[in-house]
Amino acid sequence: MKKSRLALIAGTAVLALFLASCGKSDTASSTSSSKVKTVQIVGPSASQPYQIYKSKDKMSGYNGDILAAIQKDLKNKYKFQYQVTEANSVFVGLQSGKYDLAVGNYYYSTERAKTYDYSRNPTLLSDLRLVVRKDDNKITDLASLAKTNGKLEPIDVADPRYGIVENWNKQHPEQKVTLKSSGFVDTANQFKDIVNKQYDAILYPRTNFDTAQKKLNEPLKLSKSIAVFPVVYYYHKSSTSTQLRKDIDKELLKLRKNGTLAKLSQKWLGSDPFTAKNDRATDVTKSYAQEK
Repeated sequence: MKKSRLALIAGTAVLALFLASCGKSDTASSTSSSKVKTVQIVGPSASQPYQIYKSKDKMSGYNGDILAAIQKDLKNKYKFQYQVTEANSVFVGLQSGKYDLAVGNYYYSTERAKTYDYSRNPTLLSDLRLVVRKDDNKITDLASLAKTNGKLEPIDVADPRYGIVENWNKQHPEQKVTLKSSGFVDTANQFKDIVNKQYDAILYPRTNFDTAQKKLNEPLKLSKSIAVFPVVYYYHKSSTSTQLRKDIDKELLKLRKNGTLAKLSQKWLGSDPFTAKNDRATDVTKSYAQEK
């Protein structure tokens, strides 16, 4: 009887220790899990191959592969979840806090910087060129566009490309390009305007041109490079978003230095802008006119 009571007491003690251990383990797991912040990431749906939506936990394309590499390094701090939406809904949701981070092919603008935080390290370098008719051999750069009195397709004043032409005109008063502003016009109609001779040229990113031409196949070609412009991510601006931006900035710098961004650009966009010549392109608030 005495032995049975001792066995029962011992068994109860072991069970209590086991349950206590399980409780500590569950608590530790819960604490660890609670430290991981879910980050809602959004991109425009009609912006392939920059982002290709697969599921809420997976995005493909150029930005998708970048974010997968970043997520791998920051898995103990963040869990990325993905969405795509119409282009005009991206920044509405970002401002409201529905999304934490917007990816795409965005340039820095002073107007957007008033409302949103932005990458301090580039996600890509956009190679800006003039799109001209295939049989036009006179327009090769902004100087020849001015010399031939060529008509440049209007640009939205909020678009950094407007600033590039504006700066050219300030620096070259004898070779001014006629610069007009406009609202949004889709790529297909912009290209048609050039083909139909309504305008003679449009300032456009090389990678976007290559992607669009796979579908449109218009009789157009590209000039030599006019300028390089850093591409950025935008963030919902709040007291808690700064650390997320800093963490991702650190990863972007690492991915640029170890050649990952160059490889992904070649894979998804068909060219590598991260050349030694473009190592100077580090300030995302500036464009870098190509040196002659």
